[in-house]
Amino acid sequence: MKSFKLKSFISFCLLILCFTAKAGVLIEPLIGYSFGKFQSETTPGGQSDELSIKGASYGGRLGYQNLGFQLGLDYLSSNMSGDDVDLKASELGLFVGFEFPILLRVYAGYVLSGKGSLTGDSEEDDTSFKGGTGPKVGLGITLLPFLDFNIDYRSITYDSEKADGVTFDANYNAIMVGFSLPFVL
Repeated sequence: MKSFKLKSFISFCLLILCFTAKAGVLIEPLIGYSFGKFQSETTPGGQSDELSIKGASYGGRLGYQNLGFQLGLDYLSSNMSGDDVDLKASELGLFVGFEFPILLRVYAGYVLSGKGSLTGDSEEDDTSFKGGTGPKVGLGITLLPFLDFNIDYRSITYDSEKADGVTFDANYNAIMVGFSLPFVL
């Protein structure tokens, strides 16, 4: 009899947990302002440049959330400028995160595919690059029920080759501050 009561109690607790567990599709559009450094080196020749860049970023996350745990895809497009150049970059990656009950969220990700273009005053300064990879980390604070304030850091490394055989290596480090609208359906 005691075993039956224990099994019934455990079954009841699991049933209640199943009904109260919130799981669903995470849809999170975001917009922000990025600022950071773009470093490049060309070989042969060893010419090295470091540019300060800043500008608008937008994108979103699509994934799954259950009991605070998040997992999914992350996309970000940035249009930045600085030091007489314009940088346009897009990144696609994976992320994992956890949303705490105290209105705080942490997340980390990895950019699997990044591409972009750097345009300057002259055509010789124009360069396109792809094959970007690197880590991303972030912190989100819930301000209103459907509005989060986010701070992200990303460090992306690109490799490409120009048409004339010159190899162009680039590193891109940026911080983004912005807002997102996370919905769990």
